Amino acid sequence: MDAVNWVLINGANAGHWLWDVIKAFFGALFGALDAVLNPVLSPVLALVNPICTAIADGVYAVLSPLPIWLGLTLLSAVTGVVLLIAFRYLSNQAAIGRARDEITANLLALKLFKDEIRVAFRSQWRLLKALLRLQGLMLVPILIMALPLMLGIAQMGIRYQWRPLRADEQTLIKLHLSPTDADMTQAELQPNSGVRDVVGPVPGGEELVWRIRGGEPGRHTLQFNVAGTVVEKELVVGNGFERVSAKRPGRRWTTQILHPVEPRLAADSPVQSIEILYGGVDSWVYGANWWILYFFVVSMVFALLFKPIFKVRF
Repeated sequence: MDAVNWVLINGANAGHWLWDVIKAFFGALFGALDAVLNPVLSPVLALVNPICTAIADGVYAVLSPLPIWLGLTLLSAVTGVVLLIAFRYLSNQAAIGRARDEITANLLALKLFKDEIRVAFRSQWRLLKALLRLQGLMLVPILIMALPLMLGIAQMGIRYQWRPLRADEQTLIKLHLSPTDADMTQAELQPNSGVRDVVGPVPGGEELVWRIRGGEPGRHTLQFNVAGTVVEKELVVGNGFERVSAKRPGRRWTTQILHPVEPRLAADSPVQSIEILYGGVDSWVYGANWWILYFFVVSMVFALLFKPIFKVRF
């Protein structure tokens, strides 16, 4: 029994150590990648996000007479077909066809010559090479489509993920400070008709936190005076289906792409980001955390339905 316990304990320790190594490796890898991408993508997103938001506002104005779930279904279906067509022209369809034919041929060889060891091993090797070649052929068009897809999903997220603050509903506003200004306490939220019963700011590490209640319905611009620097944040109060900007981002491209509505904060600002803790949309179809699953399922179904029509291989 002691030997079994020793094996279990040391096995668990080894598993934790391996997991820590994997996290450290990928953390360093993504950190290095982010350091390269951020100087390029951050200014690009600062220009592209307002354009995407204006286009999305127009699209949702057209869809506004429809039930919300139907609008999401139409957007998902159209996205699936558009991505299918884009993949058709961005990929090498002839090479993908040859790779898939080779995969089929080697699978058939494994079935027919399962008693021939040399033939089986040769077919397995060719099958592996064909699979890797197929993944490589599909990777390039997927990477090209990734950024436009992420921009579109971000515009959907600000409508389906969060809902406006209700009148008299309580929530928190978090103002994230830069590390050099973490000890700053000279901050003030200016009076605004969109908020009432303001409590704060309460310091918490590199954050200043206000507790508020929703005031008059509408779109409001909150102003924060942080040691003489005025920064603004949009607040939406109401009951309807509206786009909601949960965070005004700093200059990280990953935050900018997820929160595309408001302009990024200045590089010399003592504030890194401003976040409002909105409630999630409550629905099994288009609600918080469900809409993205529904979107991908419907997009995939329509892509598969239109695949033979456009003669796409993947």
